[in-house]
Amino acid sequence: MTSPSPAAVFDALARSLAARDWDAAAELYAPNVVVINRFDPDGPTTKTGRDAVREFFSGLGGRLDSLTIQRPDLTPGADEETLTAEFTLAASAAGGTVRFTLPAVFVMRVRDGQIIESHDYIGPRQA
Repeated sequence: MTSPSPAAVFDALARSLAARDWDAAAELYAPNVVVINRFDPDGPTTKTGRDAVREFFSGLGGRLDSLTIQRPDLTPGADEETLTAEFTLAASAAGGTVRFTLPAVFVMRVRDGQIIESHDYIGPRQA
């Protein structure tokens, strides 16, 4: 059986986030995943393990009414495991009264249908 491609895994992530299915989104990450976000507003962060990713997504669910990935531009890497995804995160909060977007780039490594490493670059919030 063939594992899903990195692009298919990214598409599944986008669908899970839009559906607010935080558990399904977390399950796309390997148990020992490393997610690095050097530009987090609170300073560089590293999340290690699926449980840390699940906790992060669950925290988003408590603060956001919606979260969607818009205009994804997916570029395969030099090897079959790597994908660069450039896109816009669109979100709403406070009952839809607050809406904003965030430019983002994820450089992901996917093995056996799971994200094993991701370098997430998420830009400043835009109204």
